[in-house]
Amino acid sequence: MNDSVDLWPHRLFWMGDPRAVAIFSVKVPRDEPGPWLGMGSWRPWRQRSTSTKGLDGWLRNNEPHLRQDAFATINRFYRWQRAQEYVVRLGAIFVDIDCGRSVFDYSAKDAADVLRDLVQVGRLAQPSMLQFSGRGLWAFWLLRDEQDPGTTPFANADNRELWTSLQQRTADTIATAFPNLKLDRTAGEFTRVTRLHGSVNPAADRRVRYVLLPGPAGEPIRYSLEELAGFYGLRRPAHVRPLGESEEDRRDMELEAHRRREEKREEKRQRKEAARTGGNPRLSDLGRQGHVKLWRNRLRFLDRVRVEIHGGVIPCGRRYTMLSAYAYCYAKLTRDHSEVAGKVATIGRKFCEQPAEDLMTEAELRGITEHALGWAQNGSKITNWKLAAFAGLDPVADRKRIERLGLNLSTGPKGRNERTRERRELAREILQAAFDRGEDPPSARKFAQVLTEQGCATGRSTAHALLGDLWAELRPGNGRFSALE
Repeated sequence: MNDSVDLWPHRLFWMGDPRAVAIFSVKVPRDEPGPWLGMGSWRPWRQRSTSTKGLDGWLRNNEPHLRQDAFATINRFYRWQRAQEYVVRLGAIFVDIDCGRSVFDYSAKDAADVLRDLVQVGRLAQPSMLQFSGRGLWAFWLLRDEQDPGTTPFANADNRELWTSLQQRTADTIATAFPNLKLDRTAGEFTRVTRLHGSVNPAADRRVRYVLLPGPAGEPIRYSLEELAGFYGLRRPAHVRPLGESEEDRRDMELEAHRRREEKREEKRQRKEAARTGGNPRLSDLGRQGHVKLWRNRLRFLDRVRVEIHGGVIPCGRRYTMLSAYAYCYAKLTRDHSEVAGKVATIGRKFCEQPAEDLMTEAELRGITEHALGWAQNGSKITNWKLAAFAGLDPVADRKRIERLGLNLSTGPKGRNERTRERRELAREILQAAFDRGEDPPSARKFAQVLTEQGCATGRSTAHALLGDLWAELRPGNGRFSALE
């Protein structure tokens, strides 16, 4: 008998998003050093993480350790740590039924028959896959993203809430129909692990096996969260949360920030690798990096306008122009119609005012997306002035306000000279006011902070140079200020 394990069931949980992290949990003998984290002899359970992208190589190196008491996560994470707040992709809805632990329990085969009967009478959605774990039966409903069917759903706040509701409703449906089935209610958590196919459950001395229940065309059955919610009569949460006001929104922001950091690390690694091998990064790569940074900065400007000016919610009178601006920015970052449409729909659903007499329709959102993609494909350009106007600001009357929000309206040599002059005049006023009050000059760090708060973004080195020049100008008898460090 082949005693090797196979990850084909977990690869179905981990579809798409190769950077997402899967975490394995394995019971290692106390005297086995192994490649596992947590080497203390007091801790036989060890955990190890790998990105989906590096799964094949990792499996070749660690397969001998996975043959007994080996588990892996169903959902995936954006950090190398198995914690609920770091979940980034949702792999499946699942239930765990304890079987055969006493003479009164259902057998795993009988439990599978119960699920089949519930499916036939229309009370339970058809499972995608079953797992016979040795002492129980697991049923899985594989997931796919609504907008991008090639990956699993992103674990934002709304998807987490809907996933939790589906876990509860699925278990309730089974428990109501067959109360004697022993459902493990604690299994329905984000960080749950399940045994690997082909590994041994030593408590039952049985090998774990998965059974795929394919669809009509022979492919694995996958559901979007919306499809399962519709089957059970659940509604997607309709929350309008101003950004930054709740734990869920902060978690969403942290997920996006982590992704940006990972992309920057990957770009830095590629540049180092090119330098090590004697090559140079292609100019097209450097240009692409600048292009991505430009449009992400513009998206951040739109987010700041929405939060700091409109209180986190896009008002009814600005919905079309603000959503168009978001769509244009996303269209310059990707030409994938489904991805842009998903982003626009999410922003419209979460942040736009939706009075009962003036709800945004799917046709309106689709029109905005198609216009933005057509505009990007035609090579059209959008200036910072035009972007500010789309955000509902006057580039002339609101110029200082716009630049404080992070959008630069002063470009080219003339604009740079103007910014330098304005910064120097403001710095002179601040320093002279300090001298008039009899105060010591501020540190370079504090000086940079004050200038930035008053609308002139300034780094520490620039503030250091300004302090030295203005000290010599305002206190010429004392020479250049030398205590700036």
